[in-house]
Amino acid sequence: MTSRRVLPAFLAIGTTAALVLASPVAEAASLRLARLFADHMVLQRDQPVRVWGWAEPGQRVSVRIADFDVPAMTGPTGRWQTLLPPFEAGGPRTLTVEAGATVTVHDILFGDVWLASGQSNMEFKLGSGVVNGEQEIAEADHPQIRFFTVPNVVSPAPRPELESGEWRICSPENAPEMSAVAYFFARHLHREEGVPIGIVDATWGGTPAEAWTSAEMNLSLPHYRGPMTEILDSDRDWQREFDENEARGVAKWEQIEDLEKATSYGAHRPDYDDGSWKTVELPNQAPLSDFVWLRRTVALEKGGEPGYRLRLGTFANVSAVFVNGTQVYHKAGNARIREVQIPDGVLRRGDNLIAIRALNDWNNETYIDSPMDLGPEGGAPVVSLEGAWRFSSSVEPPMPEYVRYSHTPSFLYNGMIAPIEGYTLTGAIWYQGESNAGEAHAYRTLFPAMIQDWRVRWRQGNWPFLFVQLANWRARKPQPAASDWAELREAQLMTLALPETGMAVTIDIGEADDIHPRNKQDVGKRLALAARKLAYGEDLVYSGPLYRSMEVRGSEVVLSFDLVESGLAARDGETLTGFAVAGADRQFAWAEARIEGDQVVVRSDLVAAPVAVRYGWADNPACNLVNREGLPASPFRTDTWPGVTE
Repeated sequence: MTSRRVLPAFLAIGTTAALVLASPVAEAASLRLARLFADHMVLQRDQPVRVWGWAEPGQRVSVRIADFDVPAMTGPTGRWQTLLPPFEAGGPRTLTVEAGATVTVHDILFGDVWLASGQSNMEFKLGSGVVNGEQEIAEADHPQIRFFTVPNVVSPAPRPELESGEWRICSPENAPEMSAVAYFFARHLHREEGVPIGIVDATWGGTPAEAWTSAEMNLSLPHYRGPMTEILDSDRDWQREFDENEARGVAKWEQIEDLEKATSYGAHRPDYDDGSWKTVELPNQAPLSDFVWLRRTVALEKGGEPGYRLRLGTFANVSAVFVNGTQVYHKAGNARIREVQIPDGVLRRGDNLIAIRALNDWNNETYIDSPMDLGPEGGAPVVSLEGAWRFSSSVEPPMPEYVRYSHTPSFLYNGMIAPIEGYTLTGAIWYQGESNAGEAHAYRTLFPAMIQDWRVRWRQGNWPFLFVQLANWRARKPQPAASDWAELREAQLMTLALPETGMAVTIDIGEADDIHPRNKQDVGKRLALAARKLAYGEDLVYSGPLYRSMEVRGSEVVLSFDLVESGLAARDGETLTGFAVAGADRQFAWAEARIEGDQVVVRSDLVAAPVAVRYGWADNPACNLVNREGLPASPFRTDTWPGVTE
């Protein structure tokens, strides 16, 4: 019989919290492990691994794995914690914990564990419609890739434990529920490094970075100190607020889905009097609020032709469409209208009324910023629907107010990060920023502060933190203009000043009419390239060019870059695009650009004495600078002139 090696005990470290709602560990009871430590888990290889749980206060705990027996002792709250010795990659192994009772965890692999966090583009599931999704899912048979999904929970104070969660093995049956970006990241690393990969998925769509940052760190940031102080100093009954808010949310969705009630007001009928309504020019990037009804009459020389469709682009999340009083489309729940088929016989010669009930269940703001027309399926448009529409936001009662506590500073850190703090990691991947684009200047300090906050709390030093720069989105503008998304990308670029950080540039793989681009494969691969460089020390090209410096030479500007690697190029061999120059008047004009060696030279006939250059500085820029390895250059600007969000 093999004798067990007994390692030194480590003091239990508890989690303090001023207030924890519905905590699953309000009082220590019988022995149990934190929920992350469960069957099929992946533990970090080649490092001491932190393990914790709960038992009776003052009780000795024995943690056994292989031929090691690691003791621990519970503290006053019943929490215990210890460290396992380093193990090489492999498995499966079994972990046994004893303290009056026995808990056994089976099928443990040692490999590399990555935390995947952020908002909806990281949350986006493999089964939600990625490029070539059916084949990707069918081939997702990787038993050494495991993932754990942290449940969505908000909390006004740090929680000691998760409400639920389990480790799942990557298979065609389970993979559709895995973060698509995290899956492609994990698959690439598993193939290249040959070790098990564990993904801890803590994501929530539409959330800002301050919600993922601790209260202590938010208090240190001038932009967030006030809101955080107000939350901490208030004597609010949070549980009552949550319950009342949930009731309002139920009422909101009942109203959204009650189309019978909505149509009882008659705004969809041709004989409805819209004389008091306002007029709006569509498409338009300004939002319309709450329940919006729109009407427009179009004249047709013919009527009743089969196969006609309305092309409305990205119109709204939840909408109903009527033609001459006949409902031709209705979808409740996160559906974007792109094309609506009109049944035969609905259209007629002469005037035809198009009526639309539009709303956005997310934030009550409906954007209609895509081209619109009417015509035969597969044919050229017959009637443009751009221009003046009648609209009203008062046909129906307004939606009940619903508070998204997932946007509250520190509430996601408290509910989703604090409970997993200390689970030994290789590093983190992050895809977020869309919800902070309106405060890009503040993101310059918030984002690096959040990274440092997490690193300190994990007590593992500067583990690699890899993030995705915002992709291109929205309609393309014909002239250089201010852009909050460009400023947010700049804040992300500046975060590379932190040690052990890497950025996946995605300015070339977004979609103008979808904030959730479907090409998650390249996103995951680019993050994995950064991981292979920073976490695994490989000598490889992991990034596109990054702006370094500029020199004005007469009417031209010469730009120099880092990470040029084997040389600069224009994607697909085309002419370089995306550059703009300005003189002292700060008026930007599109520039001609050419590659000379490892530099780019830009000029414009409209700017005789250039002083500043911008590249890819737009929501959805037409830009194509890459290195010869095919990785895109990050958008940048050489000036520091105030932008739209400062």
